[in-house]
This record gives sequence, structure tokens and C-alpha cells, in this order.
Amino acid sequence: MSIHTLVDRLCNRLHDTPQFTTQGATLFVDLERRETRRKYLPAEVLTHFLGGRGANMWLLYNLLQEEKDALDPEIPLIFGSGVLTSVMPSATRGNFTSKSPESYAILDSNGGDYFPAFLKRHGYDHLVLFGKAAQWMLLRIAEDEVTFEDATPYAGLNNLDTAAAVERDFNCKERKDMALARITSSGENGVLCAGIMGGIKAIWARGGGGAKMGAHNLKAIMIHGRPPEIALPVDAKTQNKAIGKKITGTSVIKNALKMVERLSSAAEPGARRRKHQNNVRKPP
Repeated sequence: MSIHTLVDRLCNRLHDTPQFTTQGATLFVDLERRETRRKYLPAEVLTHFLGGRGANMWLLYNLLQEEKDALDPEIPLIFGSGVLTSVMPSATRGNFTSKSPESYAILDSNGGDYFPAFLKRHGYDHLVLFGKAAQWMLLRIAEDEVTFEDATPYAGLNNLDTAAAVERDFNCKERKDMALARITSSGENGVLCAGIMGGIKAIWARGGGGAKMGAHNLKAIMIHGRPPEIALPVDAKTQNKAIGKKITGTSVIKNALKMVERLSSAAEPGARRRKHQNNVRKPP
């Protein structure tokens, strides 16, 4: 059964409209045919699998052809933003998921920076990428507009050089009005441990996502344009505060904060003495 048949079958079970207030679309992208399709996952996928990584796994389960090689373009590469990403302050994470070319087990890599939040704000929770582009491609997403750009000029460029070239060619600035997930020359050349870069330092490192992305001839995914505001429930601020208190109230964070406080208090007298000594004028 081909990936196109599996996608058609799955999309017939999905929805044409959001199933809850903050839900973004799932964008199916056929890189070979240059075709896209937008659908919305059932709300049960959120309540059972908590969205993000869990929803990625649900999508992979429905689309995986286990007998095929991990680098086969019919094995999809799936990205999903976390369910709280861009909704709750400090929530910035997302996952790339597929079959790992490195281990032949699950490829599931978590990372942050601006790409997950930009994707969410542009209206998408998940990307399902399949097929192989005829040449190196940059997938450009700007809200409802999705275009397939020639990326052959970027072939061979590494992390910072790729971002700089895209900024120049599209008159944008990363982290301001553009976010970019890209591979370096290692991903292009199929190095099985290659990761996907998401910023100056951010990387989806586990499982060989860079090699998988390179197998689709996909050099980069660009989210283009300042992220628009999204409608939030009226009680979002109250709920965010409650969630934030639960996070900062966990034992690990509480202990870490107490340790930082103790270290700061212990260092403070010495710091004051040094500051005072530096301000005392020495005799000529």
C-alpha cells in the first residue's frame, strides 16, 4: 500500500474544521507532487495522547509501512508542536518523529527555539512530510500560503550560512519574522547521526532526523512572517498561572531554586566586600 493511499485513508477519518479553540491544522505535504492538504485531528487524539509527541506517534502508526527502509521517502517525517507551545509562556517545544535511519527504531527528537512556536502561530500543530523532491527544496509556510522553493543555492551550506542566505533571499530575520528548521551538509550526505538545526544552537539531535530530511531532498522548512496572535480562551491567563505553579512546584525545580538561592546568599557578602574594595580609592 502506497503512502498516498494511507494518507487518503487517514484524511477521510479527520476533520475539516478545528475541534477545540487552540487547535491548529495538520498539514500533509507531498514533496514529490508539490501538493498539500489540511486536516484537523480528532479531539480524542489530544485527550488520549496529549498532542505533540503523542499525536506524532498516532500519525506515524497510521502511516507507517514497517517493511520499508527508514530513508524511503514513503516513510513520513512528522513534526508536531507541543499542545501548550505558544499558548503558555515558556512553552516552546516540538518533536520530529519518524522511523530512525540510525537505529531502525523510533525516531523521536525534541527541540525548541522559535520554530515550534512560529509554526503553531501560523496555524499548524503538525506537519506530515513524505515523497522526495526532484531537487533540493525549501518548504515555505506563511499561514495559508505554502510554496515549494528551489534550495539548490543552499546545498552544501551549514547551519549559520544557510540561515544567512535565506534571510538575504527572503528579506527576513530569523527569530523576528522567520523561523527555520534546516539540515547541514551532514544531513545532505546521509550521515545517519545527523540532526536537524532549529537555530543558532537548537538542534533536534536524536535518531538521525537530518539524514531523514535529506533523503526527502528537503533542505529547510521556513515559517515566514511575524507570528500572528491567536485566539485564546477567556480563562487562559488563569489556567497558565495554575500550570506555572504546578511546574515550579515540582520537587526538582523547588530544590534547584532553593540551591540557587543558597548559593546566591552565600556569595553575596564576598561580592559586597569586593565591590567595596574596588570603590576605595588607593593612595597615590
